[in-house]
Amino acid sequence: MSLRFILGDGRCRHDQAVIENAKSWLEKDHQEVFFLVPNYNKFEREREILQLLKEDRVEDFASIRAQVYSFHRLAWFYLQQTGLLSQNAITENGASMIMRKLLLELEEELVLYRGEINKAGFIQQLLAFYQEMHTSRLGIEDLLAGGAAPSATQDEEKKYSELAKIFQRFEQELLERALQVEQPITLLTRFLEGSLLDDSPVEQAMPNAVSMNKAPDLSHALFIISGFSAFSTQEQQLIQVLMKKSHVIIDLFLDRGYPQELPSPLNLFYEAGRTYYQLISFARENQVPIYLDQKLSVNQEVDKEAKGSMQQAYNEIETFWRQTQSQVNYQQQSSVKDFLAIWKVGNPEEEIRQIAASIRGMMSDKKRYPTLRYREIQLLIAEPEIYHQYIPKIFTEFEIPFYIDEEQMMAQHPLVEFLNAFFACQSYGFRLNDILRLLRTELYLPAAYRSEADWLVGRDQFRKLVDITENKALAHDFQGASWTRNEDWELIEYLQSEEEQTDKVDLTAYTNQLRRAFKQDVADTLDWLTAARTNRDAVELLYRFLLNAGVEEQLRHWRDQAIQQGKLDQARNHEQAWQALMDLLDEYAAIYGEESFDFALFEDVLLTGLENVTFGKIPTAIDQVNINRLDLARPKQAKITFAPGLNETALPRKIENKTLLTNEERQHFNQLFNGEKYLRDTVVEGSVKEPFAFYSVLLSATEHLSLSYAVNFDTQQNIKMSPYLDRVVKRLDVPLQERGILTLVSDPRNYVGSYRGLIYQINNLSQQAQKNKENLPRVWEQLKQALLRSEWTDLAAQVFESQTHQNIPIPLSQAQAAALYGPSIYSSISQMETFYQCEYKYFVSYGLRLKEREVYGLNPAMTGEFFHDALDRFVKVLIAENISLTQLTADQRVQFVEVVLQEIFGESRYRLLTSSARMNFIRYQLGKTIQRVAWALAKQGQKMHFSPEKTEVLFGQIAGSNGINGIELPLSSGGKLHVRGKIDRVDTAKTEEEQWLSVVDYKSSSRDFDLSEAYYGLAMQLITYLDVALTDAVQLVGSPNVRPAGAYYLHVHNPLLDGQEASEEERLKRFKYDGLFIDEPAVFPLLDEDVEASKNSPIFPVRKDKNGNYQKTTQAKNKFYTEEELELLRKHNRKNMQQSGEKLLSGEIALNPSYKIKDKKRACEFCPFRSICDFDVLLKENEYHRLENLSKDEIIHRLREEEDE
Repeated sequence: MSLRFILGDGRCRHDQAVIENAKSWLEKDHQEVFFLVPNYNKFEREREILQLLKEDRVEDFASIRAQVYSFHRLAWFYLQQTGLLSQNAITENGASMIMRKLLLELEEELVLYRGEINKAGFIQQLLAFYQEMHTSRLGIEDLLAGGAAPSATQDEEKKYSELAKIFQRFEQELLERALQVEQPITLLTRFLEGSLLDDSPVEQAMPNAVSMNKAPDLSHALFIISGFSAFSTQEQQLIQVLMKKSHVIIDLFLDRGYPQELPSPLNLFYEAGRTYYQLISFARENQVPIYLDQKLSVNQEVDKEAKGSMQQAYNEIETFWRQTQSQVNYQQQSSVKDFLAIWKVGNPEEEIRQIAASIRGMMSDKKRYPTLRYREIQLLIAEPEIYHQYIPKIFTEFEIPFYIDEEQMMAQHPLVEFLNAFFACQSYGFRLNDILRLLRTELYLPAAYRSEADWLVGRDQFRKLVDITENKALAHDFQGASWTRNEDWELIEYLQSEEEQTDKVDLTAYTNQLRRAFKQDVADTLDWLTAARTNRDAVELLYRFLLNAGVEEQLRHWRDQAIQQGKLDQARNHEQAWQALMDLLDEYAAIYGEESFDFALFEDVLLTGLENVTFGKIPTAIDQVNINRLDLARPKQAKITFAPGLNETALPRKIENKTLLTNEERQHFNQLFNGEKYLRDTVVEGSVKEPFAFYSVLLSATEHLSLSYAVNFDTQQNIKMSPYLDRVVKRLDVPLQERGILTLVSDPRNYVGSYRGLIYQINNLSQQAQKNKENLPRVWEQLKQALLRSEWTDLAAQVFESQTHQNIPIPLSQAQAAALYGPSIYSSISQMETFYQCEYKYFVSYGLRLKEREVYGLNPAMTGEFFHDALDRFVKVLIAENISLTQLTADQRVQFVEVVLQEIFGESRYRLLTSSARMNFIRYQLGKTIQRVAWALAKQGQKMHFSPEKTEVLFGQIAGSNGINGIELPLSSGGKLHVRGKIDRVDTAKTEEEQWLSVVDYKSSSRDFDLSEAYYGLAMQLITYLDVALTDAVQLVGSPNVRPAGAYYLHVHNPLLDGQEASEEERLKRFKYDGLFIDEPAVFPLLDEDVEASKNSPIFPVRKDKNGNYQKTTQAKNKFYTEEELELLRKHNRKNMQQSGEKLLSGEIALNPSYKIKDKKRACEFCPFRSICDFDVLLKENEYHRLENLSKDEIIHRLREEEDE
């Protein structure tokens, strides 16, 4: 019928011209207008067009006579009643399933693509190219023609042949399943021109549809096409049919027409010019009437609402970019300073913060922007992956409503994570991590927790169960068969208190609740699923599991909760996720239904399908700042535009070709079909589109435009601005503003936007002022006072407290202390040592009872308990058999140790030692260590006059067992300090005059007795053990008349010696005792009666001189103490205990980690609670408890002074 173009550059009012044409057409009855706009902004354009029609008071503006469509929606409009559109339209996931299926069937026939079939992304590449073929009207026969062309290489011929074979089978599959083969736009084109042939796919699929419907009469229809610069081949062919059947007006951003030749590829409007040339050429060739172009005049299209200076600046910017891009000599005529701002900012986060402050400033500037609304402001983002992460937080802080126009992938939804973990449980043998991933989604709740009247109560109870079970599973390595067998697991703990033992019983039953539910609901389902016969059976099993496990029910709860909280997008996402899974299962059953079930295929298809689904979003229609991609910019899109991130890597974009065809292969097809069918050339597109994209950005705002870039991001430093932006800075008279981070000299007008944001800014500046020892600048102090008078005063005051906060623990009241520790304190020696290492650590560990999460493995507690247990049993065997160490033969020793080890390794708590080849080796090494220590004990027993009297002597109350009385000290509160512990071994020796007693403490690591540590309370064990043994001597040895011989450490290990040291005596030296020794010559022979003259004892720090007299070794003189000195140490040790008890019940808590000056040993070094206490030696209020390096004489002198006081 007719074709007409509306032409004009970005300065012209294209929208007004479009509306005037529509208005003129609608003045006649029975005539209708169809606006065709890009699909990506259809909603936005529809709103704009209908609003303009309403403002012009066009009759029936909202009726059927004026409608806004995308090309796809137009096809649906005309074809919906014809039956030409299949009801079974193929989805992207369905297409992927069919493509995967046929690729596996064709695998043996393919050569080039056989190895690509199972590669990630290949199927998506195939489908994307198939889609592109449709939009370009490229058929399978065209692929074959491309391979047969003389210019095609042999490899290209094979490639196109295999692609043709794949797509031919794909279309055959679609036809057999009565699925839509032809694209709706192509179908509409053929329908309107009456060219649906009998052998067409549509006629084969729906033979009655074509004959029942005739093409509509479009002679009274006007199609106004706006918002495009180029069309796909598919769209172009529809436009060509519309030209013949109706009246078409095409609105282009183009400075002039190109009726005779193509524009230069360097032309700013190249794409629009090429479109003009192609369509007008077709119209001429097909005798379509061509009306004169409507060339819009800049002068006539001045925006009446904008200030004159703003319009002049707008026009100046347009002229600047058009002329400089065309390499025309440009001379600036008007200032653009009030219209255009260019910023250089430190980093992307600060860039968004500056934008947010500017938006709030504009919204409050009623003089310059009296009617400005948030919806009239937009951000154009060049790199969404960088900037989108900052916008929600900062805009919320500045109380700016916003809408981010981006697709949100379903891959991060908990339902996808749930299925991922569900399948991983089967694929990887129920790893603990996979089980916890599934449970942590909280989509699966056992029936007992779903039965709660309030689903949140059930969820919280289940969450607590998972937390506790996770801790115990990590500590015991409960994974694999531990979760799937019928038998309950058993919890094993080491070094338990009575309370912990009770908890163990309760927690065993508690955690097994979850294990049994998981086994019944999840593990059994996976067993049935893997045994499924067909894919349809598997789909039904999975669907029933999802219902029975409460997954759908939980999603409904989440949706309802999101609605109550006003999070409508989130509520829709939960609905869409479930529906997407149901659709996927339906398609899987339809496509793979009766085939034999393949678990790996089922997992791959479901997970890949869901991960590639995007959530549908409802376009914004309320007052919000719009966040769009930069490449979607168009002239006069908003009143205010901010375009951040314009650096050298973001603009112009470097477009990569990630399709199946190379750029050379695309050019091959384009030359072959001479423009009739056209494949995108990404290289050309990059060079052509990017200047026009920036042109659209420059013209996207009518009142103010801000362009900016960040010089630093992550590890990238000194990033340069985009060459496009550089051209603007150099050629236009616009200063480059450096917007740095907030400092004391910053202008508040560039930063302040809301009271909520002001809290962060004032706090930041106050800290800077405090650091520089300055006062807060007057203007910021005034803002602070205004803030404290606002509704945000409570939050502000709370935040500002951080400025004077000191990292000092708040003391407990005496009532709180009593509630934590009780009126009487029950404590072990190691706990008392912890108190003197750091009082705060004691409070956290034994007051709050926090502890590190246990992780399965051979930890020091388990190793220590094993050594103590084995040596205790070995000595008890000797005592039971009435065999002394001096009488013990080598055969007996080996036999007794083997019996002991066999008993121990057979116990469930040491099951860990048989869990792997590595653990079996460690088990072997532990056994060898006990054999070696038993050897050492036997050798020592042959030299010593001392012999074991008792072993594993309990004092106080330990793990529900009561031992000897131990130490009880009165406290000023009226309660007592009850000290508990376990003495590994008590040895005695008798002479005619005296009975001597010593205690031995086994250590799995080397340990030397340090008197300074004992004095400061860091090493209390040996002195306490000796004190208890002497105090309770009657219970231990049957007589109160015993004298102390000492208290020693024995290193339990299997020493490695080189060949030169491997003598028996050298090995025995590695088991030498260390500790406190009585300075009594009469005892020395009892320690080692086999010492030779002029030699040292291999087991004690004594020697014989050349005359055969015993003496202390020179190096160990300070390790010997008189009985009076030992008594002083015992009293001081008790004093330390009593002081710790008094301080605990007083409620005082000090953050005072010890620091031993001599060897720079810090209590904080390996403390697990650093993240809780935040101790920082750089803070003036945090100081170490520095321990002086005192000699033995100094310590004894101080103890005597204490005694005299």
